[in-house]
Amino acid sequence: MPKVSNVFRPYDWQVSAWHDKSPTMLLTGAAGGGKSRIAGEKIHALMLKYAGATGIVGRKDRTSANRSVVPFLLHTVIGDTDWGVYKKSDALFEYANGSQLWVIGLRDELQREALRSIGKEGAVDFAWLEEANKLTASDDNEIAARMRGKSAGWRQIIYTTNPDYPNHWIKKQLIDGGKASVYYSRPEDNPANPADYIARLKNLTGVSYKRLWLGRWVQAEGAIYDEYDVAIHLIDDFTPPEDGRYFVSIDFGFTNPFTASLWYVDGEGVAYLYKQIYMTKRLVETHAKDIKRMVGNLRIEKWITDHDAEGRATLEKHLGISTTAAHKTVITGIEAAKKRLAENRVYFMRGALVELDLALEEEKKPTWLIDEIDGYRWSSKKQDTPVKENDHACDDFRYFIADMDGLGDKKTTGGAKPINKNYIRGNQNGR
Repeated sequence: MPKVSNVFRPYDWQVSAWHDKSPTMLLTGAAGGGKSRIAGEKIHALMLKYAGATGIVGRKDRTSANRSVVPFLLHTVIGDTDWGVYKKSDALFEYANGSQLWVIGLRDELQREALRSIGKEGAVDFAWLEEANKLTASDDNEIAARMRGKSAGWRQIIYTTNPDYPNHWIKKQLIDGGKASVYYSRPEDNPANPADYIARLKNLTGVSYKRLWLGRWVQAEGAIYDEYDVAIHLIDDFTPPEDGRYFVSIDFGFTNPFTASLWYVDGEGVAYLYKQIYMTKRLVETHAKDIKRMVGNLRIEKWITDHDAEGRATLEKHLGISTTAAHKTVITGIEAAKKRLAENRVYFMRGALVELDLALEEEKKPTWLIDEIDGYRWSSKKQDTPVKENDHACDDFRYFIADMDGLGDKKTTGGAKPINKNYIRGNQNGR
């Protein structure tokens, strides 16, 4: 064993998780309870204890893991122990005792294939996946298929996540189905949390309050897009044909997120979110460069934007394009988007996010459309009005669908289109 000077002292709730040897262990509950710390400390300890062991750590996207999990392990968990070396070019923690801890992702087939080649004959002893709510049941199967290492005589997958919607596979299979040992924690369980962090969690509202403060796996009350089904509408990535129909929709923002979505529309008129920029604290000129890289050589049929005149002018100048002002009538746009979802005529690719906004992630705020859509809800104070919170990509989504379905045409809107209120409220009979 190497000399260790960075000693981990677990909190009371973490002790049982430290000794747990079940095949799958889930650490969930409210934000800030110390889930990631116990997971990181445990997998590092297992690599030290079992010489020649193979481990994997990661997130849905390996790039995100490199930016968050890797520095967390290096600077918070491992500290100044003489354990071995981290090889950045290989995304590998190589231990002096022969153990190897690989950084992985499951965003696309390339990352999945890299996972399959890890370890002796593809065998893994221990795994830790952070932000596990971003994973799918098929991702879980992919990881489970690798868990046949023999270095320790036992194997374990560790998942850490805040709660998500109640029909998520983690809730249904691991918690309700009993396929994992489950440990819950709360912010008060972690004495290292500063008072202002606790206060910020307490001041959350809606579904964020229930998930991140109360630690509940709940659906947003009054959910607008209750037709959205992650098992149907969130799909694996694919590369559309270059000569296909492409559209870009944009919602401007700086303190709030700026969103730009690249949509592919197939021959049947079915729309696919192919790429998305979702970023705060950047100027429109910078976004223009990012959009140019995102679009590449694709021919964009229409650029649909929010009505901000300065933002539109800046984009037109830097991209050499003409923009179309979005149809912004909220109710008719939502109705069109709900209809698309109900008819399964719009889909979202899992790897669409171009770059993760780490500041938003740190603040436990949405980082792209899929994070927003589940919490997008009706106001309880004003009828048929969405809550204006964490809705920037949802606005962007609505602009695109409204334009695609002709709501911006005078013949189809005219300011007097009747609204089916039962349909908008998600009444099954109105779908």
